[in-house]
Amino acid sequence: MSLNGIISTSLSGLFTNQEAIRVTSNNVANVNTENYARVRVNTEAAVIQGTSSGVSIASIERVVDQFLETALRTSISNTEEFSVQREFHDRFQGILGDPASDSSLSARVDQFFNSIADLTLNPADVLRRQQSLNELQSLLDQVSELQVQIQNLRSEASQQIDQTVDSINAELQRINGLNPLLVRQSEESGGLEGQLADSLSAVSELIDVRVNRGSTGSVTLTTQSGYPLVDSSLSQLSYNAPGVVNSDTVFPPVTINRVDDQTLSAVSSPVELSSHIRSGRLAGLLDLRDKQLVDLSLTVGEFAAQLADQLNANQNAFVSVPPPNTLTGEPTLVDGAHATNFTGVVTFAVVNDQNVTQSSVQVDFDSTPPADFDALVSQVNTALGTDGTLALNNGVFSFSASDSSHGVVIHDDENTASQRAGRGFSHFFGLNNLIEADDPGIYETGITGTEAHNITAGQSITLQVVGADGSEVDTVSVTISGAPNVTYNDLISNDLGNVAGLGAYVSFSLDANGELSYTGQAGFENVSLRVISDSTQIASTGLSFTRAFGIGDTFRADAAKNVRVRDAVSEDPSRLALSVFDPSATPPNAALTSGDQRGALALQNLETSLVAFNEAGELRGGNVTLTQYVGRLLGNAGLMAQRAENFQEDNLALQQEVAQRNSDVSGVNLDEELSNLVIFQNAYNAAARILSSVQELYDSLLAAV
Repeated sequence: MSLNGIISTSLSGLFTNQEAIRVTSNNVANVNTENYARVRVNTEAAVIQGTSSGVSIASIERVVDQFLETALRTSISNTEEFSVQREFHDRFQGILGDPASDSSLSARVDQFFNSIADLTLNPADVLRRQQSLNELQSLLDQVSELQVQIQNLRSEASQQIDQTVDSINAELQRINGLNPLLVRQSEESGGLEGQLADSLSAVSELIDVRVNRGSTGSVTLTTQSGYPLVDSSLSQLSYNAPGVVNSDTVFPPVTINRVDDQTLSAVSSPVELSSHIRSGRLAGLLDLRDKQLVDLSLTVGEFAAQLADQLNANQNAFVSVPPPNTLTGEPTLVDGAHATNFTGVVTFAVVNDQNVTQSSVQVDFDSTPPADFDALVSQVNTALGTDGTLALNNGVFSFSASDSSHGVVIHDDENTASQRAGRGFSHFFGLNNLIEADDPGIYETGITGTEAHNITAGQSITLQVVGADGSEVDTVSVTISGAPNVTYNDLISNDLGNVAGLGAYVSFSLDANGELSYTGQAGFENVSLRVISDSTQIASTGLSFTRAFGIGDTFRADAAKNVRVRDAVSEDPSRLALSVFDPSATPPNAALTSGDQRGALALQNLETSLVAFNEAGELRGGNVTLTQYVGRLLGNAGLMAQRAENFQEDNLALQQEVAQRNSDVSGVNLDEELSNLVIFQNAYNAAARILSSVQELYDSLLAAV
């Protein structure tokens, strides 16, 4: 080999090992840098015209295991999804408080029934009545507050979704900005790769991603389902959090569209992204807002509805002493032309200020039923004469005594009590209710399918069909067709059941108690309905179709909204109905006794009575006591919190294990790097020594000339 060849070979060794020393030093400097992957110099023999001419750098590459990096990003997404859910459930547990404390929901139930037990000892004692009402209102206040706090948590989740979307957009912009730099980088790109790794780790916490490397060095980012986030162009997510959140709030979807890289203005139509979000903080927040917190609100609403229904049943079955001058019911969807659909026997009576029956009439719905409600009103008013008036106006029944010193009584026969959809006459129409709320939560209407719906043709309902993942399947408008489709069966079959509209997704049915329900069609088994708008009105009742039948989660949850003791009773404890009316008592014998304890005993028995609870949220329906249901409600909330904690801990353990293995491959080992530094330094010195020897040879040759 010529001296020039030796010089060329030694110089290649100097330059190659100098670069290797620089790369190794950079590894050592970043030993504590998060997401830094060590860089390795790959060398190869330099060959010119088939002859070896030293060494050259083949490549400078980050040492990574693509499988481990993908697994690490997935575990980060899963951990963060359950971490945010655990955070919210821990906050809800704080709202529920210590189950053993006197202020817990279960303790409030016990305190109410304890006050009722005390009331049975002296039902006429005003102070004991007031204490029972106070304990009841405390219980109802806590139930109502729970519903408010759940909606507040949904609002907080919505706000955090907004913030998370902004954070995702910022990381997508950063990755998109790094792509052209990675393409132009001709030498070692460890610094850019480190920045990219930081962004990929950050975005993985927020949303599940899949990373693909192009041949030019750029990255393509998609969701795990394959929807593009960053490819040849940039995409951005969008979400506008509502300012106020209630049970009926319709949240806007998380959408995505392609944007201009410079101005970030949209260059494509938005597409809903919800169905493509599988894990990460965003998925956790969406599941909390649309599923888990909604389930909790439904269980609270179901408890409130059944508690109110049981207490109202008792209040309507008994009579206060003195009885009220007027009883006014709650709105219903019946009108005068509807069949009564009642069975059994009920008595309408007017008593004087001595609790002696002034006049009364017994209505037998079994042997001589009135043709319709108009006929019932006429029959009662004719029998009572000038003593009292029964009226039905806009779906609301009222019963009044003509003399301001007289009272009115509605009494179900002890052997064959009047019944419609499982409720007595007074109870069904809420004439003497103890509890009221924004919505009743009970939708057993007693309507039959052959009755006229009395909704004006052309009125419409807009419903959103929601998939199991919370994404919108479709939004459908149902227009009431009118004559000849005038019955509820017609409306269910032809309007709601139209296969070109809502009927393609769900089918409706009306059961024997007049409760309307729906089930998903094949392929849409797990869909639910959300009411967007409803312009319908049933006759002049003021009730829309969806409100009357409780379609959608809103009405079920709002049974716990503003639930309270009726003002007439809270302001006058004597209105608490505890006495039994004696229809056989004739003047001058009193039909009512103020010290009667039978109503208080019936209230006390509610503590151990089985109640038919409907399925609500994660709780299945079944016959349990009110106290047992509270236990199930609290237990389910605790189970949801424990489940989120367990999932978080399991995924965190997996994340730590994958991170350790990834670090073993990509992390900087100081001993290894220092050893390499010694090797490269010695190789550099050897190349320098050869170059020095060649210089000595040249000096000797030049001296001999």
